[in-house]
Amino acid sequence: MRIRHAVAATALSLGLLSGITGIAQAAPEGSEQEPVGIQQVDAAAASYGGTITRTEVISRAKNWWDRKVPYSQTAYAWDVNHGKQYRTDCSGFVSMAWKLTTSRTTSTLDEVATKIAWANLKPGDMILRNGHVKLFEKWANTAHTSVWIYEEGSTSTDMDHETVTLATLKSGGYAPWKYNKISG
Repeated sequence: MRIRHAVAATALSLGLLSGITGIAQAAPEGSEQEPVGIQQVDAAAASYGGTITRTEVISRAKNWWDRKVPYSQTAYAWDVNHGKQYRTDCSGFVSMAWKLTTSRTTSTLDEVATKIAWANLKPGDMILRNGHVKLFEKWANTAHTSVWIYEEGSTSTDMDHETVTLATLKSGGYAPWKYNKISG
């Protein structure tokens, strides 16, 4: 058992087991010899697809903005903790920010969300239309007529962080949605 733990811990520290779950669990749960790092990897993986705070959603979105992840409908990029890779288009970006188990599309994101009123938008909600999605960061003014958004815009703009008026969004066919497992 100790040899398997040593090999698993070494492989984990070298990054050889990233993305593989359960491979390094040789000892029974609660064993004094169980490496701490393995439990942490399992805990991080377990949170994908689970409840997420609005603060964490915005933090994850900002990470891709800070890294200037380029737009692509075929490429993938790591999330903030290198736990999972997501497609680097608009829906993959929202999937990453919400920490979903996989990259969804603009036609399937609504399956994990509920439509809300514009006045109820909060950080981490999505603004969705047929074929494109943006992530709401915050209101850009006290009148609530303009918003700050993050998005994987297109191959010409890549990651965007900008203000957009509600009039523009509404005339573009967008509607606000709240992720079903968001808290706060």
